[in-house]
Amino acid sequence: MKSLQIAAIRHMPWLEDRHTLSDGRVCIRLTTAANEFDAVTLRHADHYAEGEPFARATDTPMERMWRDENHEVWQAVFRPHDPRIVYAFILRAGDVTLLHDADGTRAVPEKPEWVNGFHYAHAYPAKEKPQWARGCVGYQIFPDRFRRVDVPGEETVEPWGSKRVANEYRFGGNLKGILEAVPYLAELGVGVVYMTPIFLSDTSHRYNTFDYYQIDPLLGTLEDLRNLADALHEKGIRIVLDGVFNHCGLGFAPFKDAMEKGKGSEYYDWFFFGEQYPCGYMTFGEKWAYMPKLNMQNEACAAYFLDVGRYWLREAHVDGWRLDVSPEVYPDFWRQFRRAVMAANPNAIMIAECWHDSREWCTVGDMFDGTMHYVLSEAIWKFFADRRWSLAQFDAGINRAMMLYPQEVQNSMWNFLSSHDTARMLTRCGGRVKSMRAAAFFQMTHPGVPVIYYGDELGMRGGPDPDCRRSMTWDKVNGNAMLAYYKRLTHMRNASEVLREGTLKTWEVGEDGLYAYLRQTEKETVLCALNTTDQAIRRMVRVPEELAACKTVCDLLSGKTHKVQGGYVTLTLGACEGVALGRAKA
Repeated sequence: MKSLQIAAIRHMPWLEDRHTLSDGRVCIRLTTAANEFDAVTLRHADHYAEGEPFARATDTPMERMWRDENHEVWQAVFRPHDPRIVYAFILRAGDVTLLHDADGTRAVPEKPEWVNGFHYAHAYPAKEKPQWARGCVGYQIFPDRFRRVDVPGEETVEPWGSKRVANEYRFGGNLKGILEAVPYLAELGVGVVYMTPIFLSDTSHRYNTFDYYQIDPLLGTLEDLRNLADALHEKGIRIVLDGVFNHCGLGFAPFKDAMEKGKGSEYYDWFFFGEQYPCGYMTFGEKWAYMPKLNMQNEACAAYFLDVGRYWLREAHVDGWRLDVSPEVYPDFWRQFRRAVMAANPNAIMIAECWHDSREWCTVGDMFDGTMHYVLSEAIWKFFADRRWSLAQFDAGINRAMMLYPQEVQNSMWNFLSSHDTARMLTRCGGRVKSMRAAAFFQMTHPGVPVIYYGDELGMRGGPDPDCRRSMTWDKVNGNAMLAYYKRLTHMRNASEVLREGTLKTWEVGEDGLYAYLRQTEKETVLCALNTTDQAIRRMVRVPEELAACKTVCDLLSGKTHKVQGGYVTLTLGACEGVALGRAKA
């Protein structure tokens, strides 16, 4: 008998390992060492039904869902008879059968009453996330650099296309310009627009806010924002604002008052003053002295920003907030903020900016619906752009990202190739257009909200901040091959429920560079196959059982059909080309 890594068996009875779905089903996960067990079964029962729970338990087979170099995650989804359940795990490896319960891992006991199961006393349905926010296509706009029309005093702003892109240079992009681009966004297949800050400031990025109740006049007015929101809504597109509540700008009236009056100011405790700080007060970071940090543990300060959150949802018809530097803000403030936002608009969303593992912030559902998924982005950059990772390492990275969150949180994560804080994807790829196309295919066939950073769909380039904030190249729209490809991808995704909301599971990690993965719902299965190399690949690929009975399968991207023979399909994929194979429509 092989030696089993018992210490690697892990189940944490909360967060991603145990949660409910909005339809009332329960999802339970177990982690083991990779390639260790042949099968795992979830044994579960109603805790308060008559008799010994594990004498009348139900066995539900667990599915091996995700795997990295060292671990794999097993998952079972079932509908309980009662929201108060008790459960344990049965693990099989060859002729060895083990039990894992609240006492640890051991041989299966002789008597069922000796099983000390995990208790789940509140398996009630999770609050459903807005339908519009699950798996739609996002589009990020940096307003100063996106589009401008009717700019008063145009001689005071940079010429469009100027190479002076530092934060102090303003290009005059405005809300009327974005309004003019609504047909473009609709044709691109966008479902939600996210704008970086729009409030009064003296920089192009506006993350140093002076007045949270005033739109920067260079951008426009409240009426302009309402008109934009209404025009987007007419096209079925939602709009999300950027809330910067971790810090403010030097021109923020409460900060100016605190600086002037010191401890005599009613706003003094809205900030963190002290000799230990180089400039006398805590900031977003030492090199950003122009961004004083806010103290959300101060009740008056928190109340001010709770009202800001409600105000813009109510007055501007917007659909949610992306919250800047979320992990550095007092967590209880976000719980209060969520209650305030949901009271103003129950169909709104809250997305956190978090650069790392975000389980603390979005798994429970009392703070955020999802986050900007930098964990996923890092894996994409290391493989498609930097070429630092092998395909096996990339697959492990993707699987680790999938292990982090419940499926319904995964469907609300914002997945991006570029942003206002990062180098643009095409520049990261060293100008390799095919590599970027492959990354875009993966982004558009992955769970979550694929967010396009303005201009990426046109092949815009740009290094790290601020070079990634160049003005939009509208003169490159007509006949743009990258744009045409993006439209095909977004239209494919928007037409497919399984691509928007299905699970993801690795199917094949080919030594020849072919990467295949399944997207699945209870009703549908799609096999995605991506050639990640610079050479063409032609070979047979095994199809999943759900597609094996079909005579043909259809590529959702191109519309081409492929014959299924003996459970295999023969694919010819050009360099960095991908297909998404599903049932051919009758």
